[in-house]
Amino acid sequence: MALTGTQNGPADIAATLAAVEAALWASDMPKAMRLSEDAVGAGANHPTLLGLAGLQRMHLGDNHNALPLLERARRQTPRHVDLLYALGECLTRLGRPREALEPFDTALGIAPDARLHFGRAMALEDLSQLDAARAGFEQVLALDPAQSEALSRLALLAVQRGDVQAARELAQRALAIDPKDATARIALAAAALEQKDITTAELAVSALVQDRALGPVNRAYAFSLAGDILDAQDRTAEAFAAYGASKAIQREAYAPAMMGFESVLAREMRLADYFRSKEWPGAQPPEQGPRSHVFLVGFPRSGTTLLEQVLASHPDVTAMEERPCLIDSATAFFGTNAGLDRLAALPDSQLQPWRELYWKRVADSKGPLTTPVFLDKMPLNAVFLPLIARLFPGAKILLALRDPRDVVLSCFRRRFAMNAGMYEFTALESAAAYYAAVMALIGIYRGRLALDVAEARHESLIADFDGEAARLCAFLGLEFNDVMRAFAARAHARNIDTPSAAQVARGLSDAGVAQWRRYAPQLEPVFPVLAPFVARFGYPEI
Repeated sequence: MALTGTQNGPADIAATLAAVEAALWASDMPKAMRLSEDAVGAGANHPTLLGLAGLQRMHLGDNHNALPLLERARRQTPRHVDLLYALGECLTRLGRPREALEPFDTALGIAPDARLHFGRAMALEDLSQLDAARAGFEQVLALDPAQSEALSRLALLAVQRGDVQAARELAQRALAIDPKDATARIALAAAALEQKDITTAELAVSALVQDRALGPVNRAYAFSLAGDILDAQDRTAEAFAAYGASKAIQREAYAPAMMGFESVLAREMRLADYFRSKEWPGAQPPEQGPRSHVFLVGFPRSGTTLLEQVLASHPDVTAMEERPCLIDSATAFFGTNAGLDRLAALPDSQLQPWRELYWKRVADSKGPLTTPVFLDKMPLNAVFLPLIARLFPGAKILLALRDPRDVVLSCFRRRFAMNAGMYEFTALESAAAYYAAVMALIGIYRGRLALDVAEARHESLIADFDGEAARLCAFLGLEFNDVMRAFAARAHARNIDTPSAAQVARGLSDAGVAQWRRYAPQLEPVFPVLAPFVARFGYPEI
């Protein structure tokens, strides 16, 4: 049915809705979505038609243009469960999982079913809130034991924390329900690789990368896993090509979601220009409180997870890993230079509400703090050091360092939940450029801000664990404790929220030191970008 004009009369809308309803009763969802898309294109504004047209666009992979239709539909029917689910899923696909939680939570308050718990758990997984995600998937199974997707997601989480036996059992249960479950097949391949069963892993991944039915997320994961398998055989050129294929799939899939706003690379370059000439206001550190407040920052893959787990093993340290508790003030002030000017001009009394928002988010994540030291580990909080200097002038800063070439290689090889920062890792050149921008910015900050900083070098912790751990403890006002040597056992029992989880759970290893040498021919194009930082941090040249 063709509708004309931008305003459609009740008869036109009624006829279209009747046709859509008939298609739905006939279980012909494609026809219902197609009719709705045609009607919306002709100007219809009915929530049912908007919602189905949004689903049509999501089905075609056009999540970017689906979102405004779903949002328009929700404004008209704010408590429609199916619409809320579609909105949450669309936001998750667009790499906006934090925003997706609200529609999922609203829908769960109306109809707490398995599908909604699954969508919410997927968003939590993308936010790296893995304990909460695991609980969500378990809730799905409590409501629907035959939900293979929840079993397969739990299998992947088990692989990530190094629990290979649980991963295999969960994946096999999923495949018994759905033999085509791609996530379960990926989990089994990853478990085989973890057990160094290269033949089994290689056969499984070969089938996966040739499966054209895989969506972009699973296809990218399969190619990345192929890279790991090839790396384990020291076939580095082939491994690098597989990692490149994985990243290219992600780059294409998420490109629409990254359009229309300032990239993190552009933001960091803008911040560098701003702070090169800016006299940032000083602040009077508060009187010594009941505990030391520590920010563990640096570039991703610089050893922050290992360091956090080591320090968290100390009985006098409470550590929080990768929770964006500064997000309120960072969003308010760092989006524009005018926002930075406002931050610089605020008197201390007007900074207090922003501190309270931070501590509220900490409390929501960790509950009451009772230890002498609180450690907030969020690597890219390094970008917000001027904010930390204003809000928490007495805080200590641990700056994680690692050979820049190993950092960038690891960012290119590893799998991350997608966001604006991790999108820069979908190409080697942009990963290196982003590293250089962040580390140059940190250098500017250290020259401009009154910061109490200690550098924590990853290679030093590997080479001299007791000596380096004792030095860092002294910086935090603590004595070295022997229990810190058992950090790996503690890590094994937890869902660590980063790609380093399985490595950290295995304990100290120098396997990641100077890995870049194995990939030197492939990394050669970015060596000039990284060379100034290799020299600045005192790492050996080629």
